[in-house]
Amino acid sequence: MKKPKLLFKYILLFLITLVFLFPVVYMLSSAFMPLTQINTMLDFTNGEYKEVNLIPEKVTFNQFYQVFFRRPEYLYKFWNSVIITFPTVIGQTLVSTLAAFAFAKLRFPFRDKLFFLYIILLILPLQVTLVPNYIVLDNLNLLNSFLAIILPGTFTAFGICLLRQSIKYISDASIEAARIDGAGYFKIFTKIILPQIKGGLVTLLLLCFIDNWNVVEQPLIYFDNEAMYPLSITLSEISGNDYGIIFASGVMFMIPPLLIFLYGLKDIDSPFSGADK
Repeated sequence: MKKPKLLFKYILLFLITLVFLFPVVYMLSSAFMPLTQINTMLDFTNGEYKEVNLIPEKVTFNQFYQVFFRRPEYLYKFWNSVIITFPTVIGQTLVSTLAAFAFAKLRFPFRDKLFFLYIILLILPLQVTLVPNYIVLDNLNLLNSFLAIILPGTFTAFGICLLRQSIKYISDASIEAARIDGAGYFKIFTKIILPQIKGGLVTLLLLCFIDNWNVVEQPLIYFDNEAMYPLSITLSEISGNDYGIIFASGVMFMIPPLLIFLYGLKDIDSPFSGADK
């Protein structure tokens, strides 16, 4: 009786995997197709796909040549994404880790009430905070600057809430033992806390990277100069002559988060993985 159920689960998981992988496979195959085949496949004159083909008639690297050598604006937008994302990820991970340690293990007045306010901020959608952030950034003369996205992204409630739950499940006995041995807060944080929340840190790093790598709303509102737009915005501005370049840029855009995910895969268990070891 168990074997048919297990087989059904595997088949269901396989079908779900195919659904999620199809856009990736479609983009990869289209990136190596001749432009004529792509335009034929994406002919919307009748309001629908003319055909769906995952096998290139002839493998070509012309789209990648265009991106890297003939159409440098796509490469510039890629580096804009790098400039926006990496400082935000580093800043948010550092700030969230320190704040989460304070909320989880340190005692100070109104600690729980202040953390409750962080939870409320976590519930609010991004669109609610765009206008207040715009006003603040305008008063600080930070509009049309990459800092307009980096600074708000660094100080967010999500990372604090995520890591606080990881740190909260670390035994207080180990921290008290370290304090008895003369360890200060910095040593406790680096030698006891960080090694036990590696899974949570990698999870936060990956989620923060994906969130900022795919950013759309903030650059459209905070930047007047389109040259500062990240590649995530440019990929959404598709025209008939650029389909092949869009697919090639999409492949290039997909590589950094994929590498980060594969690198941290062994450490991604759950936000509480450190507490279970």
